[in-house]
Order: sequence, then C-alpha cells, then structure tokens
Amino acid sequence: MLWGLVLFFLLSSVWSLEKKFINFGGFVCPREEKALGICLRDALNAFIPQIASGIPQFNVPPCEPLLIKSISIKQGAGPITLTSSFSDVTVRGPSTLKIKNVVVQPEKQRVIAKLHFAELKMKGHYSMKGQILMLPVEGDGEFTAKYGNIDATVTIKLGRRPRANSSDALSCEDLHVKFHIGQASMHLGSLFGGDNELGNAMNKFFNDNWEPISEELREPMEEALRDFLRPLADHTFGILDADDILLPDDTDKETSDKKH
Repeated sequence: MLWGLVLFFLLSSVWSLEKKFINFGGFVCPREEKALGICLRDALNAFIPQIASGIPQFNVPPCEPLLIKSISIKQGAGPITLTSSFSDVTVRGPSTLKIKNVVVQPEKQRVIAKLHFAELKMKGHYSMKGQILMLPVEGDGEFTAKYGNIDATVTIKLGRRPRANSSDALSCEDLHVKFHIGQASMHLGSLFGGDNELGNAMNKFFNDNWEPISEELREPMEEALRDFLRPLADHTFGILDADDILLPDDTDKETSDKKH
C-alpha cells in the first residue's frame, strides 16, 4: 500500500512536470506564456550563430550572404520619378540578428518576435532611369548600400501538422516581417556615364534623402527576410508538439464550430 502511494506520487509529479515545462532544443522552458517567451528568446539567440552556413539536414539555407535575385522599383511621386532595378544582390549581416522579445499567444495561435539587426550591407548591380528635381538621371553599374539600426517584427501563425501514431507537431502556417531602418547610405557607380562630379553630387542627394528611397526597398527586403526566416521557423517549431504551445482543445473547438 505504501509503495503504491509512493508510485502514485512519483507518477503524478512527473505528469505535472511534463505539463509545466517544455524541452525546446535543450532548453527546459516553463509553459507559462510570459516565461515561455523569455525562454524561447534565449534559446533562439543561442541557436542563431549556427545558421550562418545553413543547416542542410533541416532545410535551413545559408544566411551569409542572403541572396536576392532581383528588385524592381518605380517611384513617381513628387519631385522624384525613377525606374530602378537591382539584380544579383548579396546581403551580409542577417546572422548577427538578436531577438529582443518573444510573445507567445496560444489563444491566437501565433508568436510575435521583435528582432534587431545592427547592420545589413548590400551590393550588386543596378540600372536606373528617370528624373530628380527636373534633372534627368541615368546609370547602370555596381552599387553598395549599408543599413543600420534595424528593428523588425516577425509574426508567425502557428498550426498543427498531423504525425502518424503520435500527437500533432507544431507547424509554421504563415510568417510576416515588418521592419524599420534607423539609418542608411548608398553609393551608385557609373552614374551619368561615369561623370564623377555629377555622380558624386547625385550620390550625395540620395544619401541626404535616404528615407523615401529606402522605403521603396523595404518591401523586397521584407520578402527576402521572410524567405530566410521561414525554413528556420519550420524547423524550430516543428520539433515541438502542438499541445506544447497551442491550447489542447483548439482542434476540438474548431471541429465543434464547423458543425454549428
């Protein structure tokens, strides 16, 4: 009888621990939402330095450099009317990102993470034609750009992926990236057919007015970061059971809602 009570106590304790803690890649994280967010932040910050060269076995591509095949921009508002294209762009700096905050929202089936990049450096080929302040602008050549103090918000929609003979795995159903650039500089080579005086003057104008120009580059960069982060999120959350994060009755509730 005594041994039976001891065994019952031990089993109850183990069950309680399993319900209160989640093993996340070697980090034992509390299930409580705020503490879980802090633990996930620390676990991901420990994991990020490993991804610079990629993790082929988990389909996580290299992030140094991040490659963007092409970007097209058409700006026609105010005194600036430009049509530009950028190709074979390499971006260095993604692997230096730091995760500042993670908020887990089981009831909304999502995770929101705040990221910070100290600096992103870009280089590639550009082609540009248009007018600035009624002056014709034309160039075709190499460009470099540097963006600093970048804050990004990543919103991950979570779901369930069925597994044979096991509980559902957690899945990344969708991922969105929004970011804000704190500072930027750019240099375009071969402006005005290589005229250094005019080219230097135009590069100065671009750098003095970097905010509207960088805003045009923001959406393509967000898409590139989304493509970089998506396989990382797929692997990171895919190692967890769905019930580790989502409310256990989500599936039943959805089924019940559909019936009604």
